[in-house]
Amino acid sequence: MSDDIRSSLGLSILKEHLIEGEAAPGRFSVFRPDIIMAHDVTGPPALKMINDSGLPFLRAADRTHFYLDHFTPPKDLKSAESCRAMKEFGNRYGIKELVNWGEGICHVHLFEDGRVKPGELVIGADSHITTGGAQGAFCTAIGSTDLAVAMASGEFWLEVPRPLGVVFNGTPDVWCEGKDMALRMISWLGAGGGRGKVLEIDGQVLNWMGEDSRFTITNMAAETSCISALMTNHVRDKGPLSPDWDFEVEEIEIDDMGPQVSVPGSPNLSDEVENLSGEVVDQVFIGSCTNGRLDDLRVTASVLKGRKVHPEIRLLVIPGSRSVYSAAERAGYLKTIVEAGGVISMPTCGPCAGGFLGVLAEGEVALSTSNRNFRGRMGEPSSRVFLSGAAVAAASSITGMISHPGEVKG
Repeated sequence: MSDDIRSSLGLSILKEHLIEGEAAPGRFSVFRPDIIMAHDVTGPPALKMINDSGLPFLRAADRTHFYLDHFTPPKDLKSAESCRAMKEFGNRYGIKELVNWGEGICHVHLFEDGRVKPGELVIGADSHITTGGAQGAFCTAIGSTDLAVAMASGEFWLEVPRPLGVVFNGTPDVWCEGKDMALRMISWLGAGGGRGKVLEIDGQVLNWMGEDSRFTITNMAAETSCISALMTNHVRDKGPLSPDWDFEVEEIEIDDMGPQVSVPGSPNLSDEVENLSGEVVDQVFIGSCTNGRLDDLRVTASVLKGRKVHPEIRLLVIPGSRSVYSAAERAGYLKTIVEAGGVISMPTCGPCAGGFLGVLAEGEVALSTSNRNFRGRMGEPSSRVFLSGAAVAAASSITGMISHPGEVKG
């Protein structure tokens, strides 16, 4: 490994899990993952490959976690069959954990209760597995075919990424959350700015941010097309501080940055909320693996408290896991949201992937705290989706149009 990349946390983690090859950028090498994850959309194709092969056992069954979260509770016969197939497969092969519907979204539940530890290597058949980088783990996405191979062999291949330092400079507006920093990062780097790279994220602002906001940033990092994304200042004993980096670094200016909103089409098309104020919306969705954590519900409740959702607005709020749901209930956040006129659902991906719950009709407009707003993502192709953090979303549900939370809270 060359001297200019020795300070990379991502490459040091890969080196510790190397089986064959070299943990050097551009090399195709084989690694041993600590955890393998699949859900009810990406899992069934891999299960079919293994079933068709007649394999008697899986070498990585004790490292594999299955999630029933995308189209659950089952919305139709196909999704019900997928859930049943994953349950039967998990029982037959002794999968370590099958997280049944209602327990949580994979990228929320998997990173709770110490399931993933700093320095571990995690692979998941979903692009937003990068979320776990907030805990200092190297988390990268694989496809269903590679999922089948990884479960069967306990290994996977990867073209080793090149490290890219990402440093947030400055202090944003008081209303800014992790989502706002994430949207600025995606806009700064571009939708393909992370391709073939592991983002190593740092900055003084991260020191006062809660873990929920840090999860949001590494979750949204997937929208740069990166291989993985890690918070290096979260693992001081393993990772470097940004001044010590010898590799390429992008410095992202966030000083006095206000809340951000991504306009329909792509998450990287973000702008200050003031420039989009007044855009009328039909639906507001607060949840998903991006913003379905406890702090997001706390912010939502703080904006809604003592106020009412606009009569023309559908406000749908979905906690990211059962533990988040329970904690939000104990704290009174869910009561506040319901009293304001919002609707609470059990933990599920819901409208994020446009499968069910909150699907948009022709020409409708949504403001969502989820991670993607591609054309047709949440329903009919002519519908439009804006992205924001929880504060902007909650404020907008009250006014009926995209609004700065400061206009509502004063």
